[in-house]
Amino acid sequence: MHGTSRKVALSPHQVAWQTANGHGNTFIVTRSSDLDLRVYMGSDSVSLRLDGVAAVAAVGVFKEPYDWQAFWALTSPRTEV
Repeated sequence: MHGTSRKVALSPHQVAWQTANGHGNTFIVTRSSDLDLRVYMGSDSVSLRLDGVAAVAAVGVFKEPYDWQAFWALTSPRTEV
């Protein structure tokens, strides 16, 4: 992330990919200075890059010690076949 603006440092290529493909289950994960992991939808990449994390609601926030089971359940849910 960039300084105090808290904009997410996504490259133009990453934003373009997320714009084209981020309408399904793609995610952007950031780690803040307090070590919280914040999970955002990939479709929010433009807002995260231009406006920063304050402009977008995280779909999940994980504090240390991280609950990896909950993290994976959010980002990689099992589907019944």
